[in-house]
Amino acid sequence: MEQHVSSLSHALPGKVFLSKDQEYTESLASYFSAQESHLKPACIIRPQSTADVATIVSYLVQANKSHGIGSVKFAIRSGGHACIAESANLSDGVTIDLRSLNTIELNDDSQVCIGTGASWGEVIRKLEPLGLAVPGGRHSQVGVGGLTLGGGLSHFSSHIGLVCDNVLEYEVVLASGTIVKATENDSEYGDLFRALRGGSNNFGIITQFTFRTFRQGRMWGGTLMHSIETREKQLQAFYNYANNPSPDPNASLIHSVGMSAERGSGVVNSVVYTKPESEPAVIKPFLDLKPTLMNTLRELSLTELTREQDAFNENGLCQIMISTTYYLDLPLLNQTYDLWRRSYDAVQTFAGIMWSISYQLITPTVISRSPFLQQAIPTLSTNNNRPLVVAQLCGTWKELKDAAAVEAVGKELIHDINVAAEKDGKQTGYIYLNYSHAGQNVFGEGKRKQWLQEVSRKYDPEGIFQRCVTGGIKLF
Repeated sequence: MEQHVSSLSHALPGKVFLSKDQEYTESLASYFSAQESHLKPACIIRPQSTADVATIVSYLVQANKSHGIGSVKFAIRSGGHACIAESANLSDGVTIDLRSLNTIELNDDSQVCIGTGASWGEVIRKLEPLGLAVPGGRHSQVGVGGLTLGGGLSHFSSHIGLVCDNVLEYEVVLASGTIVKATENDSEYGDLFRALRGGSNNFGIITQFTFRTFRQGRMWGGTLMHSIETREKQLQAFYNYANNPSPDPNASLIHSVGMSAERGSGVVNSVVYTKPESEPAVIKPFLDLKPTLMNTLRELSLTELTREQDAFNENGLCQIMISTTYYLDLPLLNQTYDLWRRSYDAVQTFAGIMWSISYQLITPTVISRSPFLQQAIPTLSTNNNRPLVVAQLCGTWKELKDAAAVEAVGKELIHDINVAAEKDGKQTGYIYLNYSHAGQNVFGEGKRKQWLQEVSRKYDPEGIFQRCVTGGIKLF
């Protein structure tokens, strides 16, 4: 590996950093999860341009061909917000840190070009003074690249679909080192464009996205917290909200229950209304529940909302996110809670544990605006008028030595929820990639996966991105 690091340093002077360098230390310290930040790559490369990325890919591909494919592993980092070890970092290999590719340039009021290493906080701060937005991350640190390539739920999904549905063009460095620009109607790269919707890092390194923009002003929202004793009434309110035959497209809600030995327990509703309308009717049932432990709901900007959400996401802790998706059903929502509550008993002795289960909606309205979801949900053709619930486990704790045990509990919980959903005929076959965990079968086994595999072989015939890139969710 020393020879490869030396060669890369010669090809990219001033952009390759070793463990003795401040840039190396800064990069590791800025990962969201401890599982990622403790990994020590042989070097971290900070490309400054798409041409730099092409140089890196060309070298790494040739090195693998010369020394055996898989002999020189590399990781690709955008924001570094994924929890799983080796999502965007690795030990003893090459980590490509794309955060310097963070340009944000308006083509006009309807399109913006964004570097894959930009954070959503940077995007919001650039566009908000102009009265513009793109659908993006709900936390400022989340990277543009990772969220978009995983699909991307947002506050605006009911208006314009998922984040990936709003990409107009991808700039991609293929395994050959060739730089291409893919658009949907491109006769040469249209298949690549469609594959990159929710396709993770299976096809190349994306260096820039062109998004369509929309007009967005101030909003209403924040955090509403109640005692856990209100849980049953809260869940009924969530079910009624979710089962509304005429949902309000301006409303976005994440319903969570959390427990912690150090911080106590509670029911938290993260509320967003995309217009500056105080206490809209759709949120009133949650406001009427008493007693209230916290209420920050107010008129605010998207920047202010993002900063508030950031406060709930501390860097440097051990983290787990894992989810499943099923069709809306009140008994199954209650069963999910009961399974989650029992799983807490298995982790409560771990230092600093915080354990929560969250419910997010994918409504028929969202699906109707998302070409990606229309292809990605296997059971959609027979269930196209039923809301879906993304049931997401989140956990944080202090000690890295406990990671395997905690992750095993999380995986078992999701397995048990899947069994219950399958038994009740509520299984969707869809897993939201951005909340997935290692080993989950995100792409399934149907025609969509087979087509994605064909596209991958077309643009990467030797399987470099399958066999040499760590992290992401692989097709093979």
